[in-house]
Amino acid sequence: MELTFGTAQIHTSERLKSRPGIAKLFHKIFGYTNVGNYARFTVFKKLLRHTHSIENGKILDLGTGYGEYAISLASAYPNACVHALDIDTERIAAVKRATQKLELDNMHTHCKPIDGLRDKAFDLIFSIDVFEHIAPEKMPFQVAYDKLKPGGHFIVKIPNAIQRTLFPEKWFDEHHDWLEEEHIGQIYDLEGLKSRFRREGFIITHASYSDGWLSRFAWELAYLGKKTGLLGQLVTLPIAKLFIHADRLVHSNNWGNAIQVIGQKPLS
Repeated sequence: MELTFGTAQIHTSERLKSRPGIAKLFHKIFGYTNVGNYARFTVFKKLLRHTHSIENGKILDLGTGYGEYAISLASAYPNACVHALDIDTERIAAVKRATQKLELDNMHTHCKPIDGLRDKAFDLIFSIDVFEHIAPEKMPFQVAYDKLKPGGHFIVKIPNAIQRTLFPEKWFDEHHDWLEEEHIGQIYDLEGLKSRFRREGFIITHASYSDGWLSRFAWELAYLGKKTGLLGQLVTLPIAKLFIHADRLVHSNNWGNAIQVIGQKPLS
């Protein structure tokens, strides 16, 4: 089944929840509205092709946020057992409400660090743009390794340590201030992330760059459009999505503002 993204947004977004009728119409016309998350999901779908089949697997979304990836997988693979974990109580509560409304009986939520999770023997653990918010010495690579069954895969996608921009950086000062405070773990380039995986005992099965110039243009355009208000967001949203898909088609794997590595736990 094809993975779809953003179906839970009308249940997790405070702005959309307040007007459910308008929210459904808005979603039908414009689709998912967070360009950054939308771009990440297009990469995530491609990364899944480099893992074993997960249709009947046990899966952990590590740092689930509002559960968009976990909900997508649980919806597409009803025979899979999907776990969504985060330490943010409000977000996990929102995810739980969304899973109840969507009647996803194969999805489970956890509000705790991964080392407090009793479940183990996962076929797949993934963490999409989460580890940059964690100090390097606290990144749970080893715990994830221990929670995987032999042969299981661990996906980590994070921003590249070196970022390239198109428009003048002063246009994004507010965002840069947020990054300085939040991205305490944005220290790895691709080789550095691969080395970290190897140190923790993983076999590297995939490593790549994503988010080239076209994707960067899409993000910057959407960011500036959103700052102008709702109309600006609506005008720039479809254009940004178009550039994201174009980037996925033409991007070469020699540089990108994002990096991703898949590690496999050895069979023995």
